[in-house]
Amino acid sequence: MFRQNKLAIVSHCVLNQNSVVQPLARSGGSFRRLVSILSQADLGIYQLPCPELIYAGMTRKPQTYEEYNTPAFEAVCRQAADRVLQDLDNFQAVGCDVCLLLGIRRSPTCSLTEISGHLFRLLLPKLIRRFPNMLILDVPPDYSEGQSHEFESILRQAIQT
Repeated sequence: MFRQNKLAIVSHCVLNQNSVVQPLARSGGSFRRLVSILSQADLGIYQLPCPELIYAGMTRKPQTYEEYNTPAFEAVCRQAADRVLQDLDNFQAVGCDVCLLLGIRRSPTCSLTEISGHLFRLLLPKLIRRFPNMLILDVPPDYSEGQSHEFESILRQAIQT
């Protein structure tokens, strides 16, 4: 009865900064203000898995796109992408639409702009085919929880249209 049937797909660390490599976290828990904006727009939130966490664990060191460019990491990303697509097909089958894909700019795994991260290189073309009207945004690298940032206004405006 209350369902709006609209989803935002978000990179894992938007909701859980605890999973980010230790020196790179930008919030104590989640990006609360971004999550609040999504919630106020009545968007359901689908959290992507974190291939870096699956592959290298919590005590991993920061790595670049090139350092993650291995067959083993590719397999982890492919398995994660397959699971995401299966879940989203199930949502779509009952009338849900994906309105937003929110990545993390310059992430070796979840960047959508500039250079696509490993997960989105596999996932993005299939998502665009399934959800052609989906907005695609990246959280900028200088966004930190608790500091005013123009990205919050950009996100708010983008999902209101």
